[in-house]
Amino acid sequence: MLAPWPDRALRGGERFESETSGAAGSMVLTCEVCGRPLDGAPSKVTMDGAVLSVCRRCAGRGKPYQPPPSPQRGFGLAPRPVRAIKEPELEVDPQCGPMVKQAREKLGLTQEQLGRAINVKASVVSHVESGKMKPDIALARTLARYLKVDLLVPSAELEP
Repeated sequence: MLAPWPDRALRGGERFESETSGAAGSMVLTCEVCGRPLDGAPSKVTMDGAVLSVCRRCAGRGKPYQPPPSPQRGFGLAPRPVRAIKEPELEVDPQCGPMVKQAREKLGLTQEQLGRAINVKASVVSHVESGKMKPDIALARTLARYLKVDLLVPSAELEP
């Protein structure tokens, strides 16, 4: 069977021979750039991110192909074990509401301004200050950092 275009490369640098060359349907490797038949081993080069099999004449148009290194298993350094940093168990101070209100007023901020600064609604700030809501550890850390007050205490201090 003959290819529809015998002089054009098919896939992988292969093409069908034309009827005049003798063996109809045999495969011959061709340069993927210029289409000439390859004499000898093809050169593998990288052009615009594609890996091509080319003749010696076209090999200078690209960079020599270097396959990526294969990962070697069992060699190299073993991953370091992660050390758990022992932090004291912290809890939110039961008296954090009045402390937040006093620190906010000392800085001359409204509840809306403080809420905007720490990315929470003003109603959250209001509920924390009034004691209707106990902030979680993350919110307490954010408030403590912004207001420069200590809202977290070791849980050993809270137990009687």
